[in-house]
Amino acid sequence: MKMEKQDRLFPIFRYCIDTSTLIYLTRYPGYPREIFPAIWEKLESIVKGDELISHIDVYKEIEKRKDTIYQWCKQNKKMFKDIDNYQTQKFHQIEGKYDFVYWKTKMKKDESWADPLLIALSICEKTNKAPIIIVTDEKNAENHIPYIANYFNIQCLNLIDFFKKIGIKFN
Repeated sequence: MKMEKQDRLFPIFRYCIDTSTLIYLTRYPGYPREIFPAIWEKLESIVKGDELISHIDVYKEIEKRKDTIYQWCKQNKKMFKDIDNYQTQKFHQIEGKYDFVYWKTKMKKDESWADPLLIALSICEKTNKAPIIIVTDEKNAENHIPYIANYFNIQCLNLIDFFKKIGIKFN
């Protein structure tokens, strides 16, 4: 019983990271591993603990470039979750939160658009013991991740706030 109370007082946060945020880690200005090893060690640690996840469609978006972040994602592929029936149900609820014309345009234009799938994954992974937070550098504007996630009470953090939350400090 005592352990359950501690779990509620000190929840283990889980994070669901967006494509653009992963890309930003290695592209200019970026956080090169040889200069910021603590960042990469912490990210790998929380991936191993299943505290940092993403959607398999995020992986597919990153895979197109075959660059440094793709190599890192390939080495940490276990963090990328496949779609399941529960996510598919949530995906249809998420669709209704987007502007109809925007949704149709994105679905027609982009062979892989991970944003609604990332939100669906976050909704499905959210629990009282392990709240989930989306890590994205998108602005809180209509048709963007933070705006849509807000409908489902999913918090979003930008990359710097994420670093603070997971305890990365630059001294």
